[in-house]
Amino acid sequence: MPLLTGLFMALAMAFAVIFGGQTRDFTWGPGMLALGVSLAVALAGGTGSLRGRGVWIPLGLVVLACAWIWWRCWHSPVAEFARADAILAAAMLSGLLWVLLQQAGGSGIRVFMAGLSLLTVANLAICLIQLRDPAFSWPFTSRPAAFPSGWFGHYNHLADFSLVAAGLLAARAFMSGDRPAERALYGLGAMAGMACVLLSNSRGGLLAMAAMLAALVIGAFLVAWRDKSPRKVSLGLAALAMPVLLGAAVVFFLQQFQEKRGAGAELQRVADNSGRLTFLEVAWDAAGSEPLTGGGSRSFGWRKYEFWNPSNATGGGRDDDFVHNELMQVVVDYGWIGAGLVGVAVFAVVVGGLGALLLRETVSRNADAMACGGLAALAGTLLHSNFSFVTHTLPGALYLGIAMGFALPRTEGRHEEGSATGFSIGRFATGAAALLLGIGLCWQGLQASRAFRALWPAVYGRGNYAASAPESALDRIGAAMEFWPSGDLAGYGGHLARSVAERRSLPEGEDAIWREKAQDLYREASRLHPLDPEWAVNRGNVLSILGRGDEAEEEFARALRLQGGMETTFRVRYYYARHLYARWHRLWIEERRAEEALGQFRVARTLLEESVTYPHWRGPREQAEQLLEGIGKSILFLEEAGVRPKASTE
Repeated sequence: MPLLTGLFMALAMAFAVIFGGQTRDFTWGPGMLALGVSLAVALAGGTGSLRGRGVWIPLGLVVLACAWIWWRCWHSPVAEFARADAILAAAMLSGLLWVLLQQAGGSGIRVFMAGLSLLTVANLAICLIQLRDPAFSWPFTSRPAAFPSGWFGHYNHLADFSLVAAGLLAARAFMSGDRPAERALYGLGAMAGMACVLLSNSRGGLLAMAAMLAALVIGAFLVAWRDKSPRKVSLGLAALAMPVLLGAAVVFFLQQFQEKRGAGAELQRVADNSGRLTFLEVAWDAAGSEPLTGGGSRSFGWRKYEFWNPSNATGGGRDDDFVHNELMQVVVDYGWIGAGLVGVAVFAVVVGGLGALLLRETVSRNADAMACGGLAALAGTLLHSNFSFVTHTLPGALYLGIAMGFALPRTEGRHEEGSATGFSIGRFATGAAALLLGIGLCWQGLQASRAFRALWPAVYGRGNYAASAPESALDRIGAAMEFWPSGDLAGYGGHLARSVAERRSLPEGEDAIWREKAQDLYREASRLHPLDPEWAVNRGNVLSILGRGDEAEEEFARALRLQGGMETTFRVRYYYARHLYARWHRLWIEERRAEEALGQFRVARTLLEESVTYPHWRGPREQAEQLLEGIGKSILFLEEAGVRPKASTE
């Protein structure tokens, strides 16, 4: 059983990395299934470990932080985001509990570590291929990253996974009592992980890897000092020299990364990241409106519209659901209470891990290796979380929980495969929590996997129906939404239906049929995510083409309220003005409604002037100027004719 549960946990990590290294939660299905099975097998095998003193304090605080997040998820206004964050919290806690159910030197941990090493080496192999062929993205059709990203879609996620894996594997390779061949495999994986961080060109990942290495050396020194080992002198010197050595390495590689990014090699430009700084400023303002409980799961994604100041946002608005700083993300989404609970829980885990290293009464090489690796991995990923949304993917949440489980105090039993005996409330509670999490993950994983399977050829696979056969892709999106309702999927379906409607080869009248499908899908997307202006403005545009003017204007007005200061991203004023001018120019000519047309032309002119004067406006400048000129001429003509503006009666 220990071997089997280790195999399923290795599969969970592999599926999470290969398919689930993104924020779309249906891609997490295979990983969730394997994770749930690994917990069930661990419980069935009775692989409870002998945990160290005081472990229930940090464990209880972690559970309390997760409980707060789940409670706030239950009350979040957007169900699909609440579902995603609830799954991530469950995956993190599941990884932690799974580790606590294993023996420090048992086959479950060793099989998992071997799988982690092979996965890291495979990522390195893909990165090397991507150096020669940047478009290589197996098994997906494409990837959004310019730099090598391995199996991940983005290089930042590759860097975070790789530095965590390197910390866990390096400690196991150099400190454990495993077989030499196993330790050699772990060492190979650790070197592959560090190479991946360097190939990713992630500046935050580089700094985090330096922190991980420093924590690893300090942890090894503490163990040697505790055991009065002769190595304490050399490790102490290494710890003292580490800031200089790592500082020099970081400076060198940061300069290389800057040059590859085309930003010059000046180090002062490393911190010149106006996008992330703007997000932090907006997040701070958004957090002030609901400071204690937050706005709900991923609420930064829509609350930022209200607080976005275009005059201070260099480069224009970005429609991103994440702050790129996980602590501020928690503050916005779950309030200062949630952030405080998370911070206290992490602090307790770190203190518990340090206590295990310093106060362990008996020598336990495997337990020491786990504690050192877990603390090093935590140091790296927690620092990196200040630069990216690394825990908002399934692998990020999973290996965060695993790292915390490694760091928590534990002892190693006399029999490595022996089960702990006797009943205790703590052991019962751990088993019950693991059972509930396993059942929930298996059920959600099955539903998500069914949706993912339906979507694979339409969106991700080589068939790429979205480009070659959008009608078939729409059918698959509909099938996926039966298992996994999602505003994002409905909105994507609306985009596909519009693309079909715009084909020149369509028989007469079919374009209207496809536009009706598009506006229905946009309406469904708005129902599932009523706070996203993207679906409202798109539906308004489609309704405008269909001649349903009143409905279109209702949607434009709603989108205008929702988008706040992000006109540069959604351009609602521009589209609204274009609709008003086209509609009322037609009614003026066909029905002689000059007074109403003049009033609406003036509204359109005001909207358009506001739109194009937004800082960093990224709309079609030439078309906007031509439209503004046309509106101005129409207004001038009507005013010179003595027409007085009148409010529309429609």
